[in-house]
Amino acid sequence: MAKPKKIVGINPKQSFHENARILLPQKVAEVYSWEQFIHDPEKREELHNMRISVKRLRYTMEFFSVNYDTPRKHKARKYHTSKYEEWTDFIDTIIELQDILGDIHDNDVVLETLTEYKNNHPSTDMVGIETLMTRTREKRNADYESFLKRWEHLTKTGFKRKLLDIIAS
Repeated sequence: MAKPKKIVGINPKQSFHENARILLPQKVAEVYSWEQFIHDPEKREELHNMRISVKRLRYTMEFFSVNYDTPRKHKARKYHTSKYEEWTDFIDTIIELQDILGDIHDNDVVLETLTEYKNNHPSTDMVGIETLMTRTREKRNADYESFLKRWEHLTKTGFKRKLLDIIAS
């Protein structure tokens, strides 16, 4: 499992909001440090590490949610919306990524366990195991494709920049 990156610049004498503005971009950067691996479905450990980084970002965002509860004018809309609503939309997206990456990892663990069982019991009839492995591979591939599609959509729509903008506000 990936160790968390060292956070720099946090000062207990600074405001809660200022520390959020220092810490959160570093958590975002930690998530994006794994992006280079996402186009290779065989990078199982790296995808799992990305999931762990996404989870850390999520919990840190939830911790600092109190900083994002004031109204602000949304660029795409004519009316005012709550910063908090916008913030929770970002958290919902992070949760979605965490869930998809979690499903991929769960399938990887099942496949690893079934492969180990198969290798340790070579004389056993494996029709059921083979069927389960095939279904699990198909589910893993579908989850992986779903993740890539979602990630590419987020990239095209400027998710990272928008998230960093709201963090800085």
